[in-house]
Amino acid sequence: MVDRIYDLYNVLNDKNGTNNSSEALDAYKNLIEAIKQGPQEKKLALQFIAKFCKNFPAEMTKTIEAVIDLCEDEDIIIRKLAIKEFPTLVRASNDTLPRVIGVLIQLLQSNDTTEVTQVQNSIMTIYHINPKETISGILSEIQRSQEDLLRKRALRFICSRIATLDETDLPKDIEEHLVKTCKDIALELDAEEFVTIIKLLSTLRSMQTLIARQELVNMIISQCHLEQGWNGVDTDRLSLVATFMGHAMSLLSKNVHSTKFVVFMLDYVIEHIEKLPLSSDDKLDLFRILAEMCPFCTEFDRPKERLAKLFNVLMTFLPEPPVESEAGTTTDATPDFQFSFIECLSYGLHQLSRKYPDFLIAEENEERVKDFRLRLRYLYRGASSYTTQLKNALNGKVEGEDQEEQKKTRLIAYKICSNVQIMIRDLCRSPPSFKSNIVLSWKPTEELKRSHSESEGCSTTNKNGAGTNTSTVTGPANAANKRARPEKPLYRPPSGGAQKSRRGGYQRY
Repeated sequence: MVDRIYDLYNVLNDKNGTNNSSEALDAYKNLIEAIKQGPQEKKLALQFIAKFCKNFPAEMTKTIEAVIDLCEDEDIIIRKLAIKEFPTLVRASNDTLPRVIGVLIQLLQSNDTTEVTQVQNSIMTIYHINPKETISGILSEIQRSQEDLLRKRALRFICSRIATLDETDLPKDIEEHLVKTCKDIALELDAEEFVTIIKLLSTLRSMQTLIARQELVNMIISQCHLEQGWNGVDTDRLSLVATFMGHAMSLLSKNVHSTKFVVFMLDYVIEHIEKLPLSSDDKLDLFRILAEMCPFCTEFDRPKERLAKLFNVLMTFLPEPPVESEAGTTTDATPDFQFSFIECLSYGLHQLSRKYPDFLIAEENEERVKDFRLRLRYLYRGASSYTTQLKNALNGKVEGEDQEEQKKTRLIAYKICSNVQIMIRDLCRSPPSFKSNIVLSWKPTEELKRSHSESEGCSTTNKNGAGTNTSTVTGPANAANKRARPEKPLYRPPSGGAQKSRRGGYQRY
């Protein structure tokens, strides 16, 4: 049969590979049939089909079917050879591109890494032939498919192989097409895929303008459905919204605003957090999201009502000063100062009061604010004592295998208390002042070290400058022993909920 295939090649080659004669057409059809023979025949026929397919456009459908058959062969070498020839089919006829891309995207699900690499290389070759149609084909397949693995790998391919191209291979018009196509499908994706698209878009050159970044924030707002509010008990929905808000954080600036997120948190969330069946760390994460959003918030409706909610929640974390007995003594019980929560809520009030300074000096709030300041002064004394202990511990020698971890945790606890003290001083002024600039304690560790070194003259060195998300810091007894929390994975809705899992088998093209 191998000799027969060479005879067919000679016929096609003698006829200059054209379809002007029935003999050449019959020879090409026989080559396609030879694909069904043994391994050597398959390899040889595939090679000759790739050479002459451009001259037989009427047979292109059968040609593609034959190559797809080889992609399902048991021999991985044959499969990879077939995958490698797909760009040749696209060069021969651009009409084949959508179907070829669809097949290649499905083949990304292969368990063999060398096969996946060949698939990726073929897609990139086709991309250089027709960038726009390739991008449209990939994203269309993501939108259409019900396969989790396919969608995940296709999105990863776009992020790692296409979005990272330089201006020569990803010129402005192609990048704009990528942006437009991503936006068209973004709102139809599940939570994890949507976040991937937002990350992808935020890295593109054309999306670095203020207008573009505000547009990305608006996309996140739409995906959160903030206008629907929250019922105060659905923790799955709240976790999903919190995840999206966390990814919106990097897009915010003084000109890209967080107002709708802040209003949502004030209207529907902060009053219910303590009642939710969540861990203390998860509750703290929600307060931290609100705190980080507040500096980028603009003016909003009903400020007195909304600020009052934030103020009231903060008051629940501020212990009342001990009452002196008739003998002039006070109780020895030390309250549990939840400094981590107080830092978040105080920071939110501090930032939002910059826009509404009259809130804390309004006549109707006079008695409430008086009690507020008494509690703040009591808290300040506790924070000062704790800060002194932490400073001494930071300056002292730490022993043990986890000394770097202990030093890092104490440094963050020290920064939390320092922040609380700064805000107390501002809020207790008459009238209150909001001029202090504060670096939140969960910001990158190196920023905290610089702040501590500059303010206290304590020099510490840590080679790890990565950001740290710590557990709750409370009173002196247990704060220094808390370990840093690892970064939380993306929230995935539970099965059976609103987000359905995707299932399905291999689809023949």
